[in-house]
Amino acid sequence: MQRPRGTRDLFGEELRSLRHVTRVMGDVFRRYGYVEVETPIFEHLELFTKKSGTNVVKQLYTFQDKSDRWLALRPELTAPAVRLYISQLKSAPKPLKLFYFGNCFRYEEPQAQRWRQFLQSGVEIIGSARLEADAEVIALANDVMQELGLSNYELRISHIRLLREMLAHAGVKGDAQDPILRAIDRRDDVRLKEELELARVKEEDKKLLRALITLRGAKVLRQAEKLVANLPKARAAIEDLAKVLEHVRSLGIEKFVIDLGVARGLEYYTDLVFELYVDGVQVAGGGRYDELVEVLGGNPCPAVGVGFGIDRIAQALLKRGMIVPPERLDCVILPAGEEMVSECLKIGGELRRAGLLVDIDLMGRKLAKAIAYANARGAKNVVIVGTKDLGEGQVTLRDMDTGFQERISRAELRKKLQARKGAKRARSRQDEIQTPNVGMENG
Repeated sequence: MQRPRGTRDLFGEELRSLRHVTRVMGDVFRRYGYVEVETPIFEHLELFTKKSGTNVVKQLYTFQDKSDRWLALRPELTAPAVRLYISQLKSAPKPLKLFYFGNCFRYEEPQAQRWRQFLQSGVEIIGSARLEADAEVIALANDVMQELGLSNYELRISHIRLLREMLAHAGVKGDAQDPILRAIDRRDDVRLKEELELARVKEEDKKLLRALITLRGAKVLRQAEKLVANLPKARAAIEDLAKVLEHVRSLGIEKFVIDLGVARGLEYYTDLVFELYVDGVQVAGGGRYDELVEVLGGNPCPAVGVGFGIDRIAQALLKRGMIVPPERLDCVILPAGEEMVSECLKIGGELRRAGLLVDIDLMGRKLAKAIAYANARGAKNVVIVGTKDLGEGQVTLRDMDTGFQERISRAELRKKLQARKGAKRARSRQDEIQTPNVGMENG
């Protein structure tokens, strides 16, 4: 039987890469003072239909439960985190700093690095309207990429209120802006032209919008200020973005791109927006969403966050040959005869309780084949338990890397294995994944 379309079976180096990414991310998130939360895989449908964007809603996996309630598998994790805040955490000290990991689901056409079930992570700062909170989220996202050793990533930063104010000036307000912003987000010129026509935007305003969304580089804020010189609220958005970038630099980040064509695909963003790309593939995105808490039924509350596509980041590591090696067994215990099986089980239990990674031959193989099995498993050592040795209180310990074999006392086995584990772990640290980061365009 085949797996469902758009899903994957994960094992081997691909799964190890995913787990490596989540471990690194968790370390970075905690370093910044965030606490972990977990929300249900399915939520009430209404949570996502209110403000997640038309495209996302079309891609929902929806169903009715036995009480005829409409539910949906979560397509993203920000709305559930906000729902959790509203229902249980609104009295917590502010700002509330949350992080999470979880599978999400979207019914979209499967293609390269786009699946119907995918793993996301993210952080949210709920309760702070200050621009240094925006800068912290950007710095955290940047640190994740640095810690993973990914090179040639591109950090693109923008401010969606600038585009919203420009569209409002052109007579396109509220939800009517969303189709235009989606076309900008997809960088779809044909669709953008159609949406601007449908919205009856004047030619001069079309030119202004196109001029804004094509600004990209180090000095574009000055150009943007000139373009919107007669729009005070748009100028204020540019000033806010400039202050965020000042804070970003204070946090040690000098390499980024100001890209005023970044609009994000979700409709709840209100101010700062940013995205991270590796090899032209978006692997993270976030921004400020000050209205979402109120839209979902809470009291007005500012918030900013970022989400990561763990699958895509793991694929980027694999593409670069940055393979996470499997964790090796400390030993495989081999009975030299059936009468030794019970003793092998006892030894295995003792060593596992001591924190060692231990396998025991469960197939009753002859010794040569059992050693070949241990070698195929990548075991560091084998422990051979024979009648004569055990009668003298000893076992045979064989180093699978060097072939060196010795008889040691049964009582000494645990300490010997732990000592070898420590020595080999120290050597393996020198072989960990480390790739220098290559600079990006300065913002």
